[in-house]
Amino acid sequence: MSYMTRRERIAATLQNRTPDRIPRTYAAVPGFCHNHPGALEHIEKRFPQDTGDCGYRLPDGAVRGDPYAVGTYVDEWGCAFENVHPGVIGQVKHPIIQSYSDLACYKPPFHLIGQGMENVDRTCDAADGFTSSAVPLQPFERMQFLRGTQSLLLDLIEQPAGWFKLRDMVHEFNLACLDSWCRTAIDCVVLADDWGSQRSLLISPDLWRELFKPLYADYIAGARGAGKFTYMHSDGYITDILDDLIEIGLDAVNAQVTCMDMAELARRFAGRITFWGQMDRQHMLCFQEPADARQAARDFQKHLAAPNGSRTVAQMYIEPTAKPENIEAVLDEFERLELPASP
Repeated sequence: MSYMTRRERIAATLQNRTPDRIPRTYAAVPGFCHNHPGALEHIEKRFPQDTGDCGYRLPDGAVRGDPYAVGTYVDEWGCAFENVHPGVIGQVKHPIIQSYSDLACYKPPFHLIGQGMENVDRTCDAADGFTSSAVPLQPFERMQFLRGTQSLLLDLIEQPAGWFKLRDMVHEFNLACLDSWCRTAIDCVVLADDWGSQRSLLISPDLWRELFKPLYADYIAGARGAGKFTYMHSDGYITDILDDLIEIGLDAVNAQVTCMDMAELARRFAGRITFWGQMDRQHMLCFQEPADARQAARDFQKHLAAPNGSRTVAQMYIEPTAKPENIEAVLDEFERLELPASP
């Protein structure tokens, strides 16, 4: 099999064509780098990633503080995250939309759309890595940041008019942001909302289909119309909506597959969508041994790859408690796994 560039390797995987090897990508929170100085640099040297930086940078003054430092971080929407532990991200304790009447005085940061993208095309064209939008479209989580998770979920019972105004306001902003990204040279548009608890969806599948599926359908249709791939991150158990995401054209899902039944995922979804990780960051990466990590890589590929061995990406989120030797074992095992030859 001929050598592929990093971009070609992931594109082939998303299109259900056999790559020259299983693509890989990973990301570590600062807490891991603090606990294991130099480990990430060593891993990156031994196992270079197939993704690349798209060149986007937040405009000066768009945010205040450090999201990973103890204290308060204020994002570009004005949402204040309170953090009590270094190296991880905090939580919004005092939402901006205390009452839906507050919407009359609130405006999303439309003025920031398109800013920070001055080097995106140049960066994407100069490198061979697969690139994605650096600011994800996240309607559900943005609504939580603005309204507060408990209040937002309670509102789903009565569904006041203000709830829909908030949703549509966020959706309008996301569509404008999507349009801006689709005008650049990136390869992929990123969606990101955590929809699962450890064992179930946070809301009923029917309610998700009624209130949120149309939003994602709009994003995916817009991205595909511009020739972009689509990728969605969603933690927790999301088996109940995978068919829906496939139906509306999602190319890749980044999910905690070990929160779900791997045999069921294999039976229903293998080959129909790319499983872009994740390797188990709750248990295996942090508390098990390298031999377990290697077995986890083999199990992931066995269950979730398409019949021709494609449609999987070796991906990890690296938590502060992750063991460097387990990360390396996963990546080494994926590199050793042979893919069937293309017909």
